Amino acid sequence: MLSLERAPAGTLLCLLSIGACARSSTSGAPPPAASSDSVAVAPAAPSASATVAASAVPTASASAPPAPAPDGPRIYSKRRHVWIFYEPSASSGWAGFLGLGGSVRLRPGNPRAGDGCASFYPVEPRGWVCLNDKTTLDPDDPEYVAIRRFAPRLESPFPHHYGESRGTPRYLTIPTPEQQRKREAQLDEHLRNLELLREGKILPENAPPGLRGVDPRPAGQPPPEELARVPHVQEERDYIKPLSTIAWSTEFDAEGRTWLVTADVMLVPKDRVSPYPASTFHGEHLGDGLSLPLVFIREKPRPKYRKMPDGTVQPTGESWPRHARFPTDGQAIAIGEKSFLVSKADGMLIDVDDATVVKPSLTTPWGAIVDGVPEEEARKVAVQRVPPPDSPRKTWVEVSVLSGWLIAYEGTRPVFATLIAPGRGGVPRRGVDPLKDAATPVGTFRIDGKFWTATMANDAFVHSDVPFAQNFHGPHALHMAYWHDDWGQKKSGGCINLSPEDARWFFLWTEPAIPDGWYGVRSDKDAGPATIVVVHS
Repeated sequence: MLSLERAPAGTLLCLLSIGACARSSTSGAPPPAASSDSVAVAPAAPSASATVAASAVPTASASAPPAPAPDGPRIYSKRRHVWIFYEPSASSGWAGFLGLGGSVRLRPGNPRAGDGCASFYPVEPRGWVCLNDKTTLDPDDPEYVAIRRFAPRLESPFPHHYGESRGTPRYLTIPTPEQQRKREAQLDEHLRNLELLREGKILPENAPPGLRGVDPRPAGQPPPEELARVPHVQEERDYIKPLSTIAWSTEFDAEGRTWLVTADVMLVPKDRVSPYPASTFHGEHLGDGLSLPLVFIREKPRPKYRKMPDGTVQPTGESWPRHARFPTDGQAIAIGEKSFLVSKADGMLIDVDDATVVKPSLTTPWGAIVDGVPEEEARKVAVQRVPPPDSPRKTWVEVSVLSGWLIAYEGTRPVFATLIAPGRGGVPRRGVDPLKDAATPVGTFRIDGKFWTATMANDAFVHSDVPFAQNFHGPHALHMAYWHDDWGQKKSGGCINLSPEDARWFFLWTEPAIPDGWYGVRSDKDAGPATIVVVHS
C-alpha cells in the first residue's frame, strides 16, 4: 500500500518551484499523476530596488477570511496541500488540491477505502480526498478554526502582505531573546539601531543595510491565541536569504520585537523585512466605446505634442505619466523627420518611438478573422495553427514579449488589454534553454494548471506564495508579481508577470475554471477546454 505520508518526494514535479533548478517547497508530495503535464513555476528576478516605503503596507492585521457558507457537508483542509485524487487511490494521480484553511463540498456517495487511505470521500465536481490528520469533516475542529485565522484572502488581489527579506531566520514558535541571539549575529547592535530608527535619530535613508526600508512600527497587539493550535504546516526552510520575498497574514508583538506570521505559519522578525508598496496598475476592459488599438506609456513619462496651424508639431510642455493609456486609430502621421500617433481622447500627439501600441492580431489561432481588423489584410495571413477551443467563450490570449503587452480574447473579440512584464532575457536564442537566459518562450501553448498561490524557489532566492499562477510552458507561468511595478518592461526570470488586479481578473477569466473550494487544478480532459496562449516577439 502506498502511504500518503511517504509518497515519493520527486513526484510532485516541483509543483510549487522551478522545475530544473529548484527544490520542492512541499513535503508529503503526491504520487505520479496520470498526465505528464508540467506544473512547475519559473522564478522571477529579485526586486531591483532595495529601498521601499515602509508606510506603503498597513500594519493593521486583517481579520480571518470568511468561512465557507454552509451549503452542505464539506471536507476541510488543515494543511497547505491536500490532494484531490482522480480515484479513491493514492496511486491514481492528482487532479488538484485544497489549500490551507480551504474546503470543498462533498458529492453524494459513501466514502471508500483505497490505496493509501482508509476513507476517501468524493468531492465536487470530481475526485476524491482522504480523511486523515490533514483533513476534517468538522468546521469547528480546533485546528481548522486556528488555521483559518492565517489563511490567504483569495477575494483580494493581495491574498497576503508582502515584503523583501533583509536576511531573516524563520522561527517555529516565539523565540526567547537568548534563542534569537543564538541565530542572529550582532542582534543587540541591530536592535539598538532599530530603536534609533523608531526615535528618528537615524533617518530611513541612512539606515544600516539590514534595516533599509523596514517598517519600525510595532504591531500594537499580542500574539494571536490561535498560534498555539496550528498543526505542522510549515515549509522546510529555516532562513530566507536577502532579496527573497516573504508573504505574511498578520503581525504581533512579543519578546521585545514585532513578528510576522508567514503564509506557512512560521514567524519572522518584522525588522528584517522591507514591505513592498502595493501596485495599483491595471489594464483596460474593452467594449462600451473602448477598442483597440490603445497606446500605453511604459518606463517613464512621455511628452505630449500639438500640431500647429502652420503644420509643424510643437511640445506642449506636458507629459503623459508612466502607465497612462489612451485610444488611437493606430495610423502614424509623418511630420518632418518624425512620426506621431494621435490620441482619440484629446487630440494630442505622441512620438511613435515613445508609444507602446497594443493592437490585435489579424486572426485567431484557428484562423478566424479578429473583429475590427482589415478583412482583406487578414485573409492573406489566415492560417489555422490549432483547433478552436471546444467552449462557448473560446478564450485565448496574445502576449508580445518585446512590447510588453497582453490581449485577452473571447473568440474573435478582444475583451481586455494590459501591460505585462516578460523575461528580462527577451525572446529565446536558438538552441538555448529559455531558463538559462531568463527568456520568455514564444509559440502557441495552453493553460496547463492553475494555482491560487505558488512558492517559487531556486538556490539563489525564494518568492513566497506568488498569487494567481497559471502554467503555460513547463516551468513558465503567467502570475502576479507583488515585488515590482515595472509593467511593460522585461523584468522576470522568464515568466509573464501581471499586476495584482490584472492577475486576479485573468486567473478567474481563463479556462479551465478552478472549481469552487479547490486551491489548484490540473488542466486535464476532465477539467474542460483550456485557454490558448500565443506568445510572440
